[in-house]
Amino acid sequence: MKRIIALAGNPNVGKSTLFNALTGMHQHTGNWPGKTVEVARGSCQYNGYDYSFVDLPGTYSLFPHSAEEEITRDFLCFEKHDAVLVVCDATCLERNMNLVLQVLEASPKAVVCLNLSDEAERKHIRIDTQKLSKRLGVAVVTTVARKKKSVRALLSALENVTEQDSYSIPYPTPLEESVDRLACFFPNLNNRR
Repeated sequence: MKRIIALAGNPNVGKSTLFNALTGMHQHTGNWPGKTVEVARGSCQYNGYDYSFVDLPGTYSLFPHSAEEEITRDFLCFEKHDAVLVVCDATCLERNMNLVLQVLEASPKAVVCLNLSDEAERKHIRIDTQKLSKRLGVAVVTTVARKKKSVRALLSALENVTEQDSYSIPYPTPLEESVDRLACFFPNLNNRR
């Protein structure tokens, strides 16, 4: 049985380049609006498991403003997948966090990929991946999409997350208590975890 992994991310974070590195395919990459309108699919094997990767159109949010963003939102919210690989640009992580948090709310399993980590290092940007992983409650992996070593680390993280139980985002206690108090007014909130 194939493990289906969705690749999501803002435009221009190297998502399609990473997809090509993972699958050995040669999808056309570019950084102009509307470039990835269709969903690209590819596969690979790792440690005896078959993985099917779905390269979704770049989006800034799961609240769509274009047909491309709608495709991504619909896949992540309504299509079957085993995990989401959220690809971020390590040189401007703050710009990517809105989508990361929305994906973590919508999908039961995810890995955050900090791509372009070589560029971030050149710009003297240091990201504490262990601290970020702890705060988000998911694995955070740095990559340089063109290097096979970082692809192997990413596949290892995906293997781990697909074998684990679902997670829940760790919110501060006061927020959790407020949501619990409101749950009696909204019966569906009791099933949010």
